Amino acid sequence: MFIKSIKRNYDKVNQDESIAHEDKIDALLMKLGAEFLVSQEDRVYIFEKGELRVKFDAKHARDFSFKDYLCKDMNKLFHGF
Repeated sequence: MFIKSIKRNYDKVNQDESIAHEDKIDALLMKLGAEFLVSQEDRVYIFEKGELRVKFDAKHARDFSFKDYLCKDMNKLFHGF
């Protein structure tokens, strides 16, 4: 996944006032990886593509306002997707 795409989706989610601030990380995860989602229990997201499997616990994620850090985290998470 390309960092420009992640930043673009981050900006879209950030500007969407219909999404509560505490739900923005979840919304970004779904924008980036909805087609790869295999499990979403208790805000723990598991994405799978072929043999690549990644897990993200949104309960312990950074605050959504830290754009650069969050985009880097998402880039690491979806590397290879």
